[in-house]
Amino acid sequence: MRAQLTSVLLISTLLGCSAQSQEPTPKLQHARLTEPQSELIAQGIARLMHSKPIAVANDAFINSSVLVTDSMSVVDAQGNPMMGKQLTMPERFELLIKNSMCFVRHLDSKATEPLPLVKCRPID
Repeated sequence: MRAQLTSVLLISTLLGCSAQSQEPTPKLQHARLTEPQSELIAQGIARLMHSKPIAVANDAFINSSVLVTDSMSVVDAQGNPMMGKQLTMPERFELLIKNSMCFVRHLDSKATEPLPLVKCRPID
């Protein structure tokens, strides 16, 4: 009786696994914006980097899926840049799409942030 129960469970498990869809899970693809959306991109990068929004050019992600930004300067108490205190490399981001959802990814950390209001298309 116990052997029959084990056989039934094994067969059920195998049939259940084979009944699942064999289509591959969609992967993130490189993308470009369909129209300038610099404010939404700046907000997404700020969420991703846990920082204040940065200035993003109007043509960001229009011609390329990669965006390189100047690194944030070290500032004094009044917010003025301190000369000679630039210690970091520029930040690099890429625009990605999965299904119809756009994402921005920080290339160094691989941290990814969804951009639900941004409209983009995969790069062919």
